[in-house]
Amino acid sequence: MEIEETYTTNSLTQRISFGLGHIFNDLCAAIWFSYMLFYLHVVLNLESTTAGMLLMLGQLVDAIATPLAGWAIDYTGNKRILHFGGTIAVATGFSLIFSYKHAELTTAAILHYVLAIALFQIGWAVVQIAHLSIIPDISRDHSHSSDLTAIRYTASVCCSITVYVITLFVLNTDDISAIGPADYIKFKEIALIIVFIGLMASLLFYCGLLGSLETNYEIIGEAYDENNLNSNNHEKHFLKQSIIYLVSLMYMASRLFTTLNLIYIPLYLDERENSAEGKSKIRETIATIPLVCYISSLATSLVLKCRGSYCNDKVTYFVGGFIGLVASVWLGLEIATNSDIELYFIAVILGISSSSTMVASLCLTANFVKTNGYGGGLVYSIVTFTDKLISGAVVLLVQHLQCVPKNLCPHYYEHVLTYICGIVSVTGLLSLLCLEIEIRKNGLKNHQQDR
Repeated sequence: MEIEETYTTNSLTQRISFGLGHIFNDLCAAIWFSYMLFYLHVVLNLESTTAGMLLMLGQLVDAIATPLAGWAIDYTGNKRILHFGGTIAVATGFSLIFSYKHAELTTAAILHYVLAIALFQIGWAVVQIAHLSIIPDISRDHSHSSDLTAIRYTASVCCSITVYVITLFVLNTDDISAIGPADYIKFKEIALIIVFIGLMASLLFYCGLLGSLETNYEIIGEAYDENNLNSNNHEKHFLKQSIIYLVSLMYMASRLFTTLNLIYIPLYLDERENSAEGKSKIRETIATIPLVCYISSLATSLVLKCRGSYCNDKVTYFVGGFIGLVASVWLGLEIATNSDIELYFIAVILGISSSSTMVASLCLTANFVKTNGYGGGLVYSIVTFTDKLISGAVVLLVQHLQCVPKNLCPHYYEHVLTYICGIVSVTGLLSLLCLEIEIRKNGLKNHQQDR
């Protein structure tokens, strides 16, 4: 009885500590995806294409650093040490991004942002892959992997909520004017608060992740199992197997859908306010709309932890992807500028979609790692590579196609959220269909071999 109680206590401590390990990354990511393009374009007054290129640079550096981080983690095995080094890089780079405001756009100013963004993204990639690769190490079975993934996503959602609450308090002053260059100091305050909270969470992660790693794992071997991603060919390198690309495409679609909504909702709100008459409400809605989205996402992630066997990972992803498609279509119906209720309903739907597809795709990835016995670092780096590279390219393309002057395209960002996000949702659903076909094919092979 005493052994069982000790085991339960250690497991709880381990799970809580694990959830703290990616908080700094998640806090910075909420700022990066929700407000960085807005900050560069509206607050620093950079041209649309220049702001898009800087964001693209960050995604490109992140994409290149991700597989290198995966290789380094698998080669050295020092996941926690590399996690610590990445944390220091994140803190330094992120602080430098918000510590400088150029008087005019010079080569030195661009170089400052380039170096700061590169340092931040390299550190971010190392922390992300190190943290993800810990999941297979400390999990005992698929259920435990799912719990750790849900905890990780729940912590991520809580971080985003924290960022939007901080933004609401800092930006929502008595000033009724639109946000502009005068708000540089306020964004700097937000960034410094985020760095402090993130460093404290990382310190608790290093102190609390105790216990030995799990060496035994309950392999899912039944051919008819709904979550079986066994490739049936363990001698074949995982890059030569179609399942890893399908799972990567599903993860990419989930992340890209969430990322594009985070990036362009503030710009869509700014676009919407410019066409409205009367008092500007963007200082409130720029924080409350994403806040509602993430509260909905948090509630969904908690519900997913209690899902039964009837709602496996593929069903969860399908429901989330379909709901996301509905949200994109709804945004395309041109919501009236004097109606915010519909916006909040859409935010709720977006939160449900993001949480469902993200948790499901990460669970499928963890299952693929465990059932096939591959190193977690490289697999996770390949899965996240497509997301980071493609999202940066899409943002750069969208910013490059922006009309000059803006009033020539008064609904530009509305169309981005409708058509591009809708296409991304369809891509994820098609990838899910192909994955189901591949799994059934593997199941048939297993059945024939057993006979």
